[in-house]
Amino acid sequence: MTELTLKQGSNRLALNQDTHISTLPDTTHNLVLDITGTITATLKVSLAEGSTLDMFCFNTADALTMNENYTLEKDSVLNLSYGDLTIGDTTRTVQVDLSGKGSKVQLNSATLISKTTDLRYQFSHKAQYTQGDMKNFAVMVKDGNLSLYAIGHIEKTGANSETHQSTRVLNLEGSKKAAVYPHLIIDNNEVQASHAESTGQMDDDHLYYLQSRGLSEAQAIRLMVKGYLSSVTDSISDETLKALILEKIDQKVEEIC
Repeated sequence: MTELTLKQGSNRLALNQDTHISTLPDTTHNLVLDITGTITATLKVSLAEGSTLDMFCFNTADALTMNENYTLEKDSVLNLSYGDLTIGDTTRTVQVDLSGKGSKVQLNSATLISKTTDLRYQFSHKAQYTQGDMKNFAVMVKDGNLSLYAIGHIEKTGANSETHQSTRVLNLEGSKKAAVYPHLIIDNNEVQASHAESTGQMDDDHLYYLQSRGLSEAQAIRLMVKGYLSSVTDSISDETLKALILEKIDQKVEEIC
């Protein structure tokens, strides 16, 4: 397993093997993780006390199987974003352990699904005053097959914690295999928790409006898909990184849709 301690500031890494990433106390980092080729790997990320990590995982792999574990110590903050923009099969298991008092995680995912995609995202609130918020956006194109588990678990030791989640799936014509399983497991009464899930088709009124402005139907659909997936950048403060991600989303939507 590759061991890496992040430097202060911006970092970029091509993931091609088992990797353990860690931060130093009271530091702030940006990390872009590039995933290409055919990958089967384990990723461990350890956030030291008081550290902040803004992390974006950009998946254009031919096939991906990833097991990820994140451990957050006291007052650490993880802003975790996924751009799964691939024409290959994807299996991703994500476990976030909020082990330190006051730790926080924000997870945003944008997934363009044209093959089999199995996703499992879980927050485990082990300490008091922890916060977790998960927002998932998925677009199903023809032949796409999605299974997504979104899990928030507040343990007995997690008093005064919050866990929230929402998942939105947009089905394009010819794609019908989307299964979303939201779960809240609450073992302490002094908490706040919520979940929401929606699955729907392209809005005909929106399509009509865009076409009335001179766009073809295909152009209108691509524009709406780009806007839908761009929500993955909401928690990214680095404007250069945000612009890069939006550019990549534009490219992949043009290729796949």
